[in-house]
Amino acid sequence: MMENKDIPIPMSQRRGLGASLRLAHHLYGKRLQKRLISSELSMAQYIHLRTLKEEVRISQSELSAQLGIEKASSTRVLDELAQRGLIRRDRHKQDKRMLVVSLTEAGHAKIDEAMDTARVIADIASQDFDEGELLQLFRALDKMIDNLSAES
Repeated sequence: MMENKDIPIPMSQRRGLGASLRLAHHLYGKRLQKRLISSELSMAQYIHLRTLKEEVRISQSELSAQLGIEKASSTRVLDELAQRGLIRRDRHKQDKRMLVVSLTEAGHAKIDEAMDTARVIADIASQDFDEGELLQLFRALDKMIDNLSAES
């Protein structure tokens, strides 16, 4: 790749892809966690509820796999959410050993409130992007996710 002496190399390129993604994720998460305090949710609780909103009903083991966390860690978070009445656990109709998790009405209200809070952080993160740049960013992220998800 030829370097144009007149165009400075972006800091993220100098830092490297992995380090830049990690830093952006860390800073985004840090801002979001501060805002989630008003919703009385931890980041772990938020991502569990957010995933349940998208999935509607999912087994506990599928949920932890989808989130990329240990079943024991996910179970602890789900226990907290169940105690607060935000989720329900039901036995699977065919396989009674399996627990299926879903949001309660209170859980839907809580995640909707928290997602409104999260939109504020998304707006802050993307405030200097025009619509085309955001579309390009999302396409690039989708491509990266596809590349990394492909079996090798």
